[in-house]
Amino acid sequence: MRILVFDDNEANREAARIQLQDHDLTIVGTYDEAQKALAPRIDQQKFKIAIQNTDGTDDLNYSMIDKLRIDATIRPHHAFDVVLTDLLVPASSQHQGSMELIGQQMPVGIFIGLLAAVGANVPYVAVFTDSDHHDHPASACFDSFNYVCGANKPVAFKIESSKVLLVNYCGWFKYDKNEVRVKNWAALLDYLVE
Repeated sequence: MRILVFDDNEANREAARIQLQDHDLTIVGTYDEAQKALAPRIDQQKFKIAIQNTDGTDDLNYSMIDKLRIDATIRPHHAFDVVLTDLLVPASSQHQGSMELIGQQMPVGIFIGLLAAVGANVPYVAVFTDSDHHDHPASACFDSFNYVCGANKPVAFKIESSKVLLVNYCGWFKYDKNEVRVKNWAALLDYLVE
């Protein structure tokens, strides 16, 4: 599977590299990198055809070029089957408030998940925090999605055509002799795509 993993913690990114090594991975550590990875892309072959001289003149086919731009916005071409994003990440300077908030941990990773589901139509999306529900109110809010109707596990829901999970626990994976606790991306992926 083609997977985008967004986490600002290097240990969690390394855990993703190890646990998901059999997949086609793109791993990023900033909000801006994740947003860029999900940006609409124009099919380069179609674009080349559109700018070719199709009627024997030197004029470019602007109507076809404009149509391709519209198509890219409405039906973007994306390279991911799965997006796994952290919840608490440093705020970007791009769209996330005043200058004093830049770089502060905030629950803005959820918006990468929403962008993946709504903007990119990624089939499987999970927002996964290693923050305990006692440590952060945004993580505590995930409990409402993890214990729906008495279920003691994350409950998936649909956004557009995407299956989405909001998860504040999916087991922990110890990957070195120091027993560093990192996210269990493999367990999350298995659960998400089952």
